[in-house]
Amino acid sequence: MAKNSAIRSTRLERPKSLTELVKDHVRSRITNGELMLGEALSENVLAAQLGISKTPVREALLQLKLEGLVDIQPQRGSFVFSLAPDEAAEMCQYRVILESAALRDALANDEAGLIDALEQNVKRMARAVSDGDIPAYRRLDTEYHRHILARANNRFLTQSHQQLEMKIQALRARVTSKERTVGDSLAEHQNIVKLLKTHERTKALNLLGVHIRAASRDYQIILQEQARGRERKSG
Repeated sequence: MAKNSAIRSTRLERPKSLTELVKDHVRSRITNGELMLGEALSENVLAAQLGISKTPVREALLQLKLEGLVDIQPQRGSFVFSLAPDEAAEMCQYRVILESAALRDALANDEAGLIDALEQNVKRMARAVSDGDIPAYRRLDTEYHRHILARANNRFLTQSHQQLEMKIQALRARVTSKERTVGDSLAEHQNIVKLLKTHERTKALNLLGVHIRAASRDYQIILQEQARGRERKSG
């Protein structure tokens, strides 16, 4: 009887469709910095690279448009999203508001669990920096902020943050290739944990805001450089 019950509870995972596979592939290339912001996305080229028809590619790009990672322009084609410098600043200010609220709630809900998770995370971050593994550092950076959102236990905060997260990853991929920026970023993450451990919540919240706004300045510099590059090419 127990055996039959075990069989009935077994579930087979549905294999991903071609559209889902293409979406994951293109999303990964955008967020890891392989595809540049504003870069054209050819359905023909992508289909040829992946050895498939254009239909799942077109469907995948439409879904990525809903995620905000792809811009589809009538009569022109599809492009990786891009931001103006002032848009990046506004996005990061919105992120400060979200993550500050999330940190307050996370501390109220599970202070010990949050501190332990962040402490383990920054240890892995430090190892990644020591090993020169910048892709791993970027993944851990994303994970660090997810710990805060997860322990806030507010689905609407989480959903709002998820809408920004992929764009943040794409921008971060262009910033953390610089050793100085990685070192500064690691120190800020570590210092937030130290402040939380000594119950200096206000200082931790202030440093979280400083940390996100520092990233905002880096993003704006990158976007300005990219805009000047496009102007030189068009000129």
